[in-house]
Amino acid sequence: MKNIIVLTGTWSHECREVEKFWKQKNKKTKFNLEIIDVDTEKGMKLMDEFEVSSVPVTIIDNEVVFIGIPEIKKVEEIFEENN
Repeated sequence: MKNIIVLTGTWSHECREVEKFWKQKNKKTKFNLEIIDVDTEKGMKLMDEFEVSSVPVTIIDNEVVFIGIPEIKKVEEIFEENN
């Protein structure tokens, strides 16, 4: 099962859209989803660890896959790989 971490900022409209996208996707497809605010200690550590400076960031199985809005086609390809 995929592990997805989404780094967001509460002040970002784009982050709220990405968070909504992943929550809806999670209703249809099983994966572990964790939404983390970058203004928390854990969020700041992950930003440093993955060397990213903007949000939203989608990390799938410990790899930064998207910075910004996820590409729907690529998301579908990632989940097709599991089948």
